[in-house]
Amino acid sequence: MKLERREEILKAYETCIALYGVEGATQKRIAEEAEIARPLLRHHVGNNDELLIEVVKRYTDRCRTSMQEFAAYPFANQDELLAVLFLDNSDLTTATDTMIATNLIVVAQTHAPIKELMKSWFDDVHHSFELVLSKLYLNVTNGLVTTVATGLIGIYFNLDALFPIKKNDENFQKSSYGAAKLLLGALENEREL
Repeated sequence: MKLERREEILKAYETCIALYGVEGATQKRIAEEAEIARPLLRHHVGNNDELLIEVVKRYTDRCRTSMQEFAAYPFANQDELLAVLFLDNSDLTTATDTMIATNLIVVAQTHAPIKELMKSWFDDVHHSFELVLSKLYLNVTNGLVTTVATGLIGIYFNLDALFPIKKNDENFQKSSYGAAKLLLGALENEREL
């Protein structure tokens, strides 16, 4: 029962972070979202800092699992990769996870333990993109793979972060796809040499 309640609280906190940001995710809002009495938050999860660290770990673990699946997927070509990243709308993350990440990145600027956890999360995302590109573009230098992975992540995160306001903007989605395709052209060119 305690583990179930803890899970409900953490899920409620994530929802509040997505909706109100970390500062706006008050104990009152979390308790209301979890449908428990506010004093029980501390009993089940701990103080505010412990609760925040737990949510960051929960979020980053979820992302790591998603990125491991992404890196293990046997993409046949760049068009299949680009479709997954920019066109199929299945998305590697949910809109809620995007908002959680955005808010955690903001908090990481002033909270050293969160910064370290988020830095590790991003390094894992970057590594997953590098693995996918390394498998698609054999015999391409690691430096170029790293650079293109960085650019793809930037385009992907930009599209993901702007989803709430660009949700039905097919031109923006197609333009993001086109920008990524141009970037992948650098790998194609080096592979052909």
